[in-house]
Amino acid sequence: METAVIRVSSKGQIVIPASWRKRMGIREGEELLVIGEGDVLMLKRVERSMIRKEFLRTVTPLRKKLRRLGIKENAVEDAVRNARKAA
Repeated sequence: METAVIRVSSKGQIVIPASWRKRMGIREGEELLVIGEGDVLMLKRVERSMIRKEFLRTVTPLRKKLRRLGIKENAVEDAVRNARKAA
């Protein structure tokens, strides 16, 4: 495992060392998953296709169940809106 000390800019930005970006294949505009716990931050490279694939893997069974129960999309949207108001 490598370590480096980096600085946070006034805009809250950090720079990942160029050698790390090259080795990890991180290109400009790519998205990184950020995980924080206490004073620890972890960055994980994620590909857009992975995000979509994971989203669909999670949502597809829910959509099927809602259809089976006869629950319409607008009913779900209303429930979400009401839950947000109540929070």
